[in-house]
Amino acid sequence: MRATAVVCLTLGVVLSSFAVAATLPPVVRGGHGVWLRVDAGALQLKLYKRDLNIYEGEDTLHAALYDPQRRMVATLDLPDGAQPRGKAAEALQSAEVKLPDAAPGVYRLQISGSGDCVWGLDTNAPGAVVQGDITLNDGAIAGRLLFAPPADKFTIKAQALHDPGRQQMPLLDDRQQTLKTFDLGKTGVDDVFEAPAGERTGLWRLDIAHMHVKIVPSKAFLWTLDTSAWFEASATRWMLVPYRQARYLQPGGSTAVTVALRNSTAAEAAFAVRASAPPEVKVSVAGPSLPVTVKPGDKCAVTLQVTLAPQAKAGAVFPVTVTAQAVANPAVITSAGVEVRVGASPVGRSLALPIALQPYEHESFQFGYAPDFEPNEVYFDLHNSPVMRQRTEHRTLSTGLQVLENGRFVERSFMDAIKAAYPTYKGMYGASGFLGAKVAFDGAGWAHTMLRIGIEGGNRLLLLATPDMGRSWQVAEVPGSAFDIEQFTGHNALQQTPPVLAYVFVKEHPATFAAYHDLFLYLPRLQGGRIVLGDPVKVAENCVGSCQHSGGPASTSTRDGKTHIVWGEIAPDDAPGVPTYVATYDQATGKVSEKVLLGYAPPVNDVHNVPAICQDSQGYIHVILGSHGQPFQYVRSLRPNDASAWTKPEPVLSAGYVDDKTGPQGQGRQTYCSLVCGPDDTLYIAYRQWRRNADPFHPDQIYAALSVQSKPKEGPWGPAQPMVVPPVPGYSIYYHKLTIDRRGRLFLSYSHWTNDVYQEDWPDLYHNRALVMSADGGKTWKLATTDDLAAPLRP
Repeated sequence: MRATAVVCLTLGVVLSSFAVAATLPPVVRGGHGVWLRVDAGALQLKLYKRDLNIYEGEDTLHAALYDPQRRMVATLDLPDGAQPRGKAAEALQSAEVKLPDAAPGVYRLQISGSGDCVWGLDTNAPGAVVQGDITLNDGAIAGRLLFAPPADKFTIKAQALHDPGRQQMPLLDDRQQTLKTFDLGKTGVDDVFEAPAGERTGLWRLDIAHMHVKIVPSKAFLWTLDTSAWFEASATRWMLVPYRQARYLQPGGSTAVTVALRNSTAAEAAFAVRASAPPEVKVSVAGPSLPVTVKPGDKCAVTLQVTLAPQAKAGAVFPVTVTAQAVANPAVITSAGVEVRVGASPVGRSLALPIALQPYEHESFQFGYAPDFEPNEVYFDLHNSPVMRQRTEHRTLSTGLQVLENGRFVERSFMDAIKAAYPTYKGMYGASGFLGAKVAFDGAGWAHTMLRIGIEGGNRLLLLATPDMGRSWQVAEVPGSAFDIEQFTGHNALQQTPPVLAYVFVKEHPATFAAYHDLFLYLPRLQGGRIVLGDPVKVAENCVGSCQHSGGPASTSTRDGKTHIVWGEIAPDDAPGVPTYVATYDQATGKVSEKVLLGYAPPVNDVHNVPAICQDSQGYIHVILGSHGQPFQYVRSLRPNDASAWTKPEPVLSAGYVDDKTGPQGQGRQTYCSLVCGPDDTLYIAYRQWRRNADPFHPDQIYAALSVQSKPKEGPWGPAQPMVVPPVPGYSIYYHKLTIDRRGRLFLSYSHWTNDVYQEDWPDLYHNRALVMSADGGKTWKLATTDDLAAPLRP
């Protein structure tokens, strides 16, 4: 059971020196995460705050305490001390929380609020370390700051904030040798220490005579102001993931649940794993054999077998806890949780949109979503059988195709074929989706996919082809640094091997998100039963590049012997955006037409602005001009299958982001377009949408939703429909892909990533990936299961 928190608030504790005997004295400024090592039993925390009152505005402080399963078990709020600006508070405020029966493991205290105050912490937890840059703001307090230095090269900048911070501040290594004495004799002036790469086995420290300093390391590390509070919090980082998930079971039902056990220590270690549950639930560790030995940085799958008692009552919820502990170091311990909910799973029902993600409560927890395949962008062969590239949450690896066989998904690996073709194979880059994971089919039923590998001497782009759904593979090498292959978008008709685009790097560009590329088209073909790449056809120079990690739109559309190609180019900095062009390759003549300017995708020289292309049932060509945080632009060809003349660009969205500079509807802000066309010629797009004050979510803060939008054949673009709301405001990205099957059903795959401190709790790039689908043109959506994907070509 979750511990019950008792919170006590105390105001006006007068301590003139502020020299509180605490784990962290009240000198820390700004929001931070604090990691606490907790033994079983009572946990006590006391949070202190003193207002500095340097600026206008209320100085409030908020802290949320999360247990090892990342459940919020307590909050502490300290209000403004009601002192005028310019007069620092003469008293400390405090708030206290007590958990009488805390579970062992590593807890997280997330502190946020005003930066115009200092805070401190006292706890009975045997370990407490802080994460984040270091600003200490009370020159009357002295002490030591201890940290574990990174093994690679790093720097530390330090400065005295104001006169009370002037001092000579020694930096000592783990052998008590002085490495540097920071000269903080002048305020606001950085003194810098550069540490070379090297093996570090102990703690370094800074001796601080006056804690009125700012210390900024180039690489984040954990730190503490109490020698006895230090512990290796990183040893339990990501030890059991996911932290929480849920399963729906009927009375007497049973299921298997998988948790990843990761070794984040510096050495190979053996781990014991145990599971516990109330009497209504029988749970056991089905695998692996225990204790299990895991190499540093590696992980293994722990499978729980969970069975619900026949007498369990509908609607009841039972907590299952799985605990992992290092055999040789019992302090390395944590737990994860599974909620067993009695009743029917909501996965089979339509979703109430948007899906509002909460911290540590993604689809697997909210809905018990646990499909028996690895969710990924899904494509469909000529018989409408689903195919997905294999992937996990890892940012790099993809080892084959997931194909449907006898009602379940199996993996057909292409690794043997790759290693046979490249004996010095070393690994992959971005194969799990960053460079794209498209699967395209030709008229003969061959499946084609592309990836980038590393071998001795460099990288290679590969086109992989299989005539038998992955039982055998052929490998062809494609010159270039990035690639695209034409996937099915609703009405393109690929009788031959799908066209391939190769982006060949030429030189860098001063802009952050652009480089010069030559763009080549390849028309691979079968020759003597083998895949042959064919000769390159140069399409363009000065191409800005390819961006496939999110949106993954088609860059070509082929129909009746014509392949239409869209791309963006480098332009002068004063251009209104990336100039976006289209040209047509005529397979009969072997010639590329003159390029046609479609419009500009803002901002200029930004590869995020790649265009998207598709065709409708009559052959008209539709293009979305991408953008990076501004409205997409839409154009359509004036004649079917003819790219020589176009409508004028029109904005796709003009609402959703509202602030004091916009009207009540706000403005449209879109990035990363996916585009498909339905059987009735309705266009569908999915994209990341910046939103603010357009709905109840994250009030007065910008956030990035995953949204969809549609345009009927003879109508305008409809409003944005947010599909997913992120668990935190600010930056988010979904690595999403929108695809369509041969019946016109829509499939949207995605996972959530943010640069917020929340993301530090997730070790890889593609956690909590989900796949949703709509069988009615986007009117309703549901989480996709194997049964949904297994629908035949005809209803």
